[in-house]
Amino acid sequence: MNPGELEERRAALRDFVERRLVPLEPDLPVEGLPDEPLLKELQAEARSGGFWGLSAPVAFGGQGLGVLENAVLLEEIMRTTVSGVSGGYYGAGIFGGNPPAIIVSHGTERQHELYVRPVAEEGCGYFIAMSEPGAGSDPGGMMTTTATRVDGGWVLNGVKGMMSEYFLARFGVVFAVTDPEKRQRGGITAFIVGTDDPGVAVEGETGTMSGKVATWIRLTDCFVPDDDVLGEVGQGFALGQQWFGRIRTLYYGAGMLGPAARALEIAAAYANGRHTFGEPLAARQAIQFMLADSAMQITSLRVFTHDTARKLDAGERCRTESAMVKIMGTEMAWDILDRALQVLGGIGYTNRYPIERMMRTVRLFRITEGANEVHRAFVARELLKDDAATLPRPFGAGRGAA
Repeated sequence: MNPGELEERRAALRDFVERRLVPLEPDLPVEGLPDEPLLKELQAEARSGGFWGLSAPVAFGGQGLGVLENAVLLEEIMRTTVSGVSGGYYGAGIFGGNPPAIIVSHGTERQHELYVRPVAEEGCGYFIAMSEPGAGSDPGGMMTTTATRVDGGWVLNGVKGMMSEYFLARFGVVFAVTDPEKRQRGGITAFIVGTDDPGVAVEGETGTMSGKVATWIRLTDCFVPDDDVLGEVGQGFALGQQWFGRIRTLYYGAGMLGPAARALEIAAAYANGRHTFGEPLAARQAIQFMLADSAMQITSLRVFTHDTARKLDAGERCRTESAMVKIMGTEMAWDILDRALQVLGGIGYTNRYPIERMMRTVRLFRITEGANEVHRAFVARELLKDDAATLPRPFGAGRGAA
């Protein structure tokens, strides 16, 4: 898609979000989708507009877009709290499903038919099971879920969580230890497991500050046939890290630009319209500085996110860049939402505006996919290496494909 076509698609998506989804925000429950007739209507509009399954392969009815194209469009989708809940980037919803890239890139033809096609065509949900109760930010070193070789497949045992979209899922990608000695260096394997498979049970659920429900599952002698091993045995952790680089760039970079940009627009409009002591809030330098700082942060993150997306499209791993995007995006979004709430004052604390809902959702992103502190430590280690103490290079001067 050339730049002109992408801008045209972005503008059309912005119109769809503002015209059709934003008005739904006050009434849609956190874990809910629009009722069935409205959902089908919105899905049909998303399909006809070219917004259905942005990452899904064209052969299965998706758009097959690259990382940069996804980043541009995802920012628009994430402007509304409706898409943040039911937009489908984890599972079913208005914009369809984007199959796990790890299955698209490393799955067999059988796995494509069983797991990629229903997500792409129907928007069915799935879950990702890397984290565990005692291994949140160190899954490679602390993972306890095991997979034992048996005739014709593997038997999985362990507990996985916290998954916020499990209630929508038909299947998931489960990471388990197949060699305790090697662990993340060749001893963790990815398996595809159905939610209705024998041996899979919900261990527990709990509410969260965003209103979503977090789910844990227990795998008890869960048999997975060899046909549902994803990629090579022992290479699951490496595959996951490649995939997470894309996820961090999109959902933690471009995805954070959506609520941040909308919050800035709301704050600027409110500052122009709200008068105190005989003049608009916008006339006060303290307010001007808050708005200016937010605009600079958004612009900086957008440039860096798009640059990283271009590198990923070119085949680079971008581990350092995606870690930096994750940190910058999640902290930038929180800062801007906090400033917007301060500009709006007490009314911003109510549900008359989407700021409070966005804050409750955005706060989680500084923890998931590795806490920001873990990513900071990784970036520091990369910079302090004797042979690689350099900042990420501009696009076109990268270190080559992975």
